Amino acid sequence: MKTKHILLILLIAISVQGIAQGRKHANYNKFKTEKVAFITTQIDLTVEEAQAFWPIYNEYDKKINDLISEEHNIHRDLRHNKEKLSKDGLEEKLDRKVEINQERANLMLEYHNKFKNILPVEKVSALYDAENDFKRELLHRYKTTPCRNDINSPNE
Repeated sequence: MKTKHILLILLIAISVQGIAQGRKHANYNKFKTEKVAFITTQIDLTVEEAQAFWPIYNEYDKKINDLISEEHNIHRDLRHNKEKLSKDGLEEKLDRKVEINQERANLMLEYHNKFKNILPVEKVSALYDAENDFKRELLHRYKTTPCRNDINSPNE
């Protein structure tokens, strides 16, 4: 079973790395590969579960990351250009940030139900724990690593 997990991780890693273009994308894909490997080992997917789970999870992850990226862009724009915005422009950006949070909540609910349809609820719970543990591990690594440019999103 461990061999199947290793092969699965390698296949996913190769496919993720094959998409990479440029240094930032390569670093981002390294991050994604590490995340896939971490989650795979934490939730102990069978081969059949992995085949059903990863396409759905990758779709979810992309949609969530697109919303996060949009929210970061708005935040960055507000931080640097707030004084230049009209009252209506400021209101529009703030309203969009709230809409993004609502869209994220809707996506989380939608995909929570999809995950429950393909995985036992114990593995869905383990998925959420693994995501949080991975974020905590990244934060720890960020705090303890002198060079903080190892992992960049492709949009920064």
